[in-house]
Amino acid sequence: MEENKRNEQSKRDDVARLAGVSGATVSYVFSRKRYVSPDLVKKVMAAAETLNYHPDLVAAAMRRKSTDTIAVLTDDIANPLQIEVIRAIQEAAMNGGYFTHICGGVKHLDTYVDDFISRKVDGVFLSVDPTIVNNVSIEKLLDREISVIITSLRGFSDPRVCGLELDFGAGVKLLIDHLSELGHTDIAFLSCFDDAYEYDKRLKSFRTNMKEVFGQDNPIVIMSGKPYESTIDRGYELAVKLLESGKKFTAVMCTNDMMALGAMRAFQERGIKIPHDVSVTGMDDIMFARSAYPALTTISHRSVEYGHRIFGILKQNIDNKSVVSRERIIPQIVIRESTAAVKNA
Repeated sequence: MEENKRNEQSKRDDVARLAGVSGATVSYVFSRKRYVSPDLVKKVMAAAETLNYHPDLVAAAMRRKSTDTIAVLTDDIANPLQIEVIRAIQEAAMNGGYFTHICGGVKHLDTYVDDFISRKVDGVFLSVDPTIVNNVSIEKLLDREISVIITSLRGFSDPRVCGLELDFGAGVKLLIDHLSELGHTDIAFLSCFDDAYEYDKRLKSFRTNMKEVFGQDNPIVIMSGKPYESTIDRGYELAVKLLESGKKFTAVMCTNDMMALGAMRAFQERGIKIPHDVSVTGMDDIMFARSAYPALTTISHRSVEYGHRIFGILKQNIDNKSVVSRERIIPQIVIRESTAAVKNA
């Protein structure tokens, strides 16, 4: 062990001499634990390539009792929003000298948790249905000094858990206010959640705001009752169900952009023009929202900023377990061509 350490030190010193920098600078370039100017990074990397130097990051991490790795567990890795957020987390982690493990699906949650512990990851981001991940799983990680950040703190009382929540309730209000300004009062909501699902604020916020803005005690809601199946097919299915209900509506809000795209397809197939006949909105501002026809009005939670902040909060807790941040991202409305004033309003 000591011999390997000496060899590593000797190789690092050779790189430092050839690059004309200190040994500490070489360490910082590869660990990314401190800022090093681009010019010095270029010199160090050129010297390392010349000398065929590849630092033993695992050994260095073991000496610091840290693996410089984090893990992301998501139950919907195919979702475009998740992809954008994960990409941002990876970017921030890489800039901070951390490697990111990405795990999709929660069918084998206990196996994932045990694997995170075995690999001694420094932190975990859980982007999953709160009804699936229980306190026991989270406490198992925390008890082994693994930092944890989640997207919803509802139901989790452990003071060691960090959180960064997307304020969907505020986003729903922005969309209702926008539609109200366009003269819409008959607004339907296509929800992949039912009223019994307490962990998502979108449906509850829709009901609350429809009552406050329009005095409607029983607004139009079409529910699937299948939490987290917020797909294009689900949006299409619920839009057809709405049309078959015979209820009058001039605007439709959806749980997310994917469902909105499905709803738009269902309307357009039946000769209903958007936004001339009906306005449609989504939530998330995924990449497809911008390229849809017409382009989709939605709310943005600033996925890049969101992903960067997830790593920032996690890194703070990794460095100091007493720093437990619980924050909320307030959305912004993105108005595009899928919404317009009510006809003859």
